[in-house]
Amino acid sequence: MISLEDASLTKKGIVKLSSATDSDSEALAATPKAVKTVMGEVQAKAPLDSPALTGTPTAPTPETTAAGIEIATAAFVAAKVAQLVGSAPETLDTLKELADALGNDPNFATTVLNKLAGKQPLDDTLTALSGKSVDGLIEYVGLRETINHAADALLKSQNGGDIPEKPLFVQNIGALPASGTAVA
Repeated sequence: MISLEDASLTKKGIVKLSSATDSDSEALAATPKAVKTVMGEVQAKAPLDSPALTGTPTAPTPETTAAGIEIATAAFVAAKVAQLVGSAPETLDTLKELADALGNDPNFATTVLNKLAGKQPLDDTLTALSGKSVDGLIEYVGLRETINHAADALLKSQNGGDIPEKPLFVQNIGALPASGTAVA
């Protein structure tokens, strides 16, 4: 009688065939049918390099602190957007709404700083003038006497018609006729 041993990678012997696709036995050899079944399943899978996924693929949702090469799932993106928006009012919770509110100025911070740089700095004079009425401002800058004189001034449009005591005026300017009496 001939005694045959099981074959292995290093010695000849009897080989048992199996069509199972999930066996981990080192003593069984896969049949062509088993190989074909496994190859069909492998070919149905997406390639590792740049896969084109279809249907509704799933992946574990990374922590919101993730900043590496993790897959960003819809849940992860929604959590990050909510974190970014925070408690912003509904009218300012999108980038477009924020851009509109800032006048679509890509240099908004610089624009505001330049406008602020052109403003008068607050000093003692501005503080003293703050909240004063028109009369208070006139007194502060010392224009009360000038305004009073201007109020007593004659109007050019009256062409002398608003001169009080015209005879005295004529006498004062030395415009009396030879007769010595003023013209009324």
